[in-house]
Amino acid sequence: DTKAQPPVCRSPLSVSSERAAWDLIKRQTLARAKQHTTTIGEDERKLAEDDKANSLTVNQRHAVIVRREEKVTMRRWCGIAVRMVSFLATEEGAKEIGVVRLPEEEKLENDEPRTRPKYWARLLEAPSTADDVPAEC
Repeated sequence: DTKAQPPVCRSPLSVSSERAAWDLIKRQTLARAKQHTTTIGEDERKLAEDDKANSLTVNQRHAVIVRREEKVTMRRWCGIAVRMVSFLATEEGAKEIGVVRLPEEEKLENDEPRTRPKYWARLLEAPSTADDVPAEC
């Protein structure tokens, strides 16, 4: 829909374009995650130390919290991207790129499209454990 602002593609153009899109998302996510100079564990340690010693200013503490939460979010998003790239490379993944229409009685949030690729349902699947993060991430 080129009249929509911003333009909207309501269904995948092809299996190869969907795979290429997820490859790009994965590459960009990994590149951003590699820019972090400290780990989530280091941030948690720093916050725990501050709980005892009150050594950080309010702004410093909030900066550490924001930095840690960005890393947690990036790790989760990285896991999704890695799993989607792997899944879409399979025959089953190629089949799930086809679109489905959700029933009208299903309540959607945030202007979600009713017509969407079938595999999108997998985006909401939580990892089996908190430590179930691909090694790349």
